[in-house]
Amino acid sequence: MIERASEFGASAAVPLVGGDSTHMTAGDMLREAREAHGLHIEMVAAALKVSPQKLAALEADDIESLPDPVFARALAASVCRALRIDPAPVLAKLPGAQRPGLADADQTISRNLRSAAPRSGAGSNWLPSRPLLVVVLLLLIGAAVLFWLPQSVFDRVGESIAQLTATESGDQASKSSKAPSGPAGTTTEAVAPAAAPVPPPVETAPAEPAAAAPDATASVDLIVFVAREDSWITVTELGGKQLLRRTVKAGETVGLSGNLPFQVVVGRASAVDVRVRGKAFDLAPLTRSGGVARFEIKS
Repeated sequence: MIERASEFGASAAVPLVGGDSTHMTAGDMLREAREAHGLHIEMVAAALKVSPQKLAALEADDIESLPDPVFARALAASVCRALRIDPAPVLAKLPGAQRPGLADADQTISRNLRSAAPRSGAGSNWLPSRPLLVVVLLLLIGAAVLFWLPQSVFDRVGESIAQLTATESGDQASKSSKAPSGPAGTTTEAVAPAAAPVPPPVETAPAEPAAAAPDATASVDLIVFVAREDSWITVTELGGKQLLRRTVKAGETVGLSGNLPFQVVVGRASAVDVRVRGKAFDLAPLTRSGGVARFEIKS
C-alpha cells in the first residue's frame, strides 16, 4: 500500500500499483511508487543520504552493483518508509526474502561474535575488541535512525533540493539569454524571424497587413514545452543522451531537437503544454496517478 503524500498532506492508503504486481520486480515497484509521488531519483537519494547511482541500481534490480544483498534490503526498506508504502511486497522480491534485512544483519553479527569466542573454559573472560564493538554500535544506531526518522525530515530535504535546483536552473537560463548565439543547432530555443514589411498603399485602397511571422520554434524543434507552473522534465534521445534534465520554471518555453526516438518524462503534466512537430500533444491520457506523464516520440 502507498499513501499519497503531497504539499497538502497525506491521503488515505491506496494500492501500490494499479494492477497485479506478481510479475513486477522490486525495482519496478519502487520506481513506480517514486514516480507516483512526482519525485526525481536524485531527490530521494539526497533525502536518504545515499548516492543516486546506488538507488538507480536498486530500481534497475542490479543487486550485484550494490555492496551486498543485506545493504540492498536495508536500502529498499528505507525507500519504502520514505515513500510511505508497505515494504513487505518489495522485500519479498529481493534476495534473502526468507529473513528481514535488518534482522539478517544482526544475526550475521551475532554469529560472528559467537564463532570468534573461545570454546574452552580458560577463555571464558574473552571480550570482543573495541573496534568491533564500535562498528556494531554504529550499525545499530544507523538502523534506528533510518527507521525512526520522521517523514517531515524527508519532506523538508526534498523541498530544499527542489528550491536549489530551481534557483540554479534560473541562473543558467539567465546566463544563456545574455550569451551570444552560437552555430546553428547549439541552442534549444530558436528566435523568430522579423515580420515581413507592410507594403505601401496603392492609390486610395488601404494596405493589407503583413502575415504574422511563423512560429520558428514549432518549425525547427521536434518537441516544445511551455510551462505554466514549475515542473521537472527529462528528455533522452537515441543512444541514452539526455537533452533535458531539470526543472522548467513557470512561464518558460523550451524547444528540443535530436535523434529519435525521444523518451520523455514530465513531472507535473497538468501544468505543461506540449507541441510535437508543431501540433498540440495531449498529456492527459498518458498521465499516471501522481501527475507524472511518461511517453515516447518515435520517428
